[in-house]
Amino acid sequence: MSSEADQVPASVGSIGVINPYALAELVRGRSIDWEEEEAPAVLEETLGRPYEELFDPKYRSPLYPGLEVTDAGEVRVRGLDDLDLEVELEEAEPERTDPDVSRLERLADFTEVLDVEDLRRLEIRNPEVVSPGTLRLDVRLPEEDRRVSPFRTIPRDVLESITELVTVEEGWTPPNAAWSDPGDFFEETAEFHDPIQGAVANCYYIAALSAVAWAMPYRISHRTRATGEPQPDFVDMVEFYSGGSSTQVEVSETVPLRTPGNAFMYARSSEPGEIWPAVYEKAYAKWKTGTGSDRPQITATAYGDPVRAASELTGLARHYYATSSTSANDLWDRVRANSRSYKTINPMVAWTYGSAASAPTSINYSTANIVANHAYTVLGWAYRGGTKYVVVRNPWGNTEATTGAMSGVWTSYDESFWRSINLPDVDGSFAVDANTFKQYFAGLGVVD
Repeated sequence: MSSEADQVPASVGSIGVINPYALAELVRGRSIDWEEEEAPAVLEETLGRPYEELFDPKYRSPLYPGLEVTDAGEVRVRGLDDLDLEVELEEAEPERTDPDVSRLERLADFTEVLDVEDLRRLEIRNPEVVSPGTLRLDVRLPEEDRRVSPFRTIPRDVLESITELVTVEEGWTPPNAAWSDPGDFFEETAEFHDPIQGAVANCYYIAALSAVAWAMPYRISHRTRATGEPQPDFVDMVEFYSGGSSTQVEVSETVPLRTPGNAFMYARSSEPGEIWPAVYEKAYAKWKTGTGSDRPQITATAYGDPVRAASELTGLARHYYATSSTSANDLWDRVRANSRSYKTINPMVAWTYGSAASAPTSINYSTANIVANHAYTVLGWAYRGGTKYVVVRNPWGNTEATTGAMSGVWTSYDESFWRSINLPDVDGSFAVDANTFKQYFAGLGVVD
């Protein structure tokens, strides 16, 4: 089954999960040597969840902020439709002694309405800067918990600790961060393994970025143009497409870096010293939020449609294929139809079910080492020992499937040479047999 953009599967618009490795480093405030550390143990300790509960939002994993799984197994993003309480935020006034106001200002009392986990999941969109130091926004509460009246004052530091949001008139800066230019746009050129997702649930975009870099290797370099002088800030133009037209977005090469240490918080490249994935993420955030600031809110890119994102990067038409209504053989054939010499020549992505509870068959994402509500880049196909495989890449740059996985060297023809990749690869690339792909993945998409 195939469909055009006007028949988009309902579930594909809210695909997203945070890279747990990037989130753990952000929480700890330092880089972690994942080759030396026992990753599951570090993630459990840092993120406060058993490792086997991290990859599915039904366990209320911190990797899915703002998502909830309904009793019917459907996954939805809690946002403005859930909110009806307007709250005015002001700078905290330490000298204030009014007992009624101070009671409302204390986080402990606010958690009588929502627990800390719920507070961390609140999505804050399109905040209005009323005046310097004052922010107005909507916060929605469940019907049964609307016990706080409008226009209460909550200290800014409390909101920052909950939402990691700082909005000022000159732009957005996350807590414990500073905007800086950390390297060169390209070290070599755009490659599929360059984009690594950071601590924001925009895997749909990073997977699409990798898909374009893989299937159309010159597209990014040809569609990115320097428009400014190197001093004081180098400026690049990135083009995005929507509704049959394109928009040119200009951004400098400064990105938010964690302080101290100047480490990446959000998208980064697997190539040390290279920054094009981070600049592309910044440009996308500027375009999506419609801000004129050079410091757009990158966290606002959380959750989306990986096929749409690939189209927005290329201007090409979108096509969707639901795995539930397509046989495993037909899914594999669809990948082959968009490939040459085992490698995709049209950008392709795939996404998993929002939760194991959403899948039509009984699955467990943790034991398969596959991630729920997650987008993957489709690299191509393989046929080994009479078994058909789909080759994909996790935009985290790690965490390869263990169920139905192929081992060994996969070779594909990349424009002018045969490229060999050991599968599963430590960069997040792996191959799963077509039946496993159908069982664990909800959909397949391509732009052409």
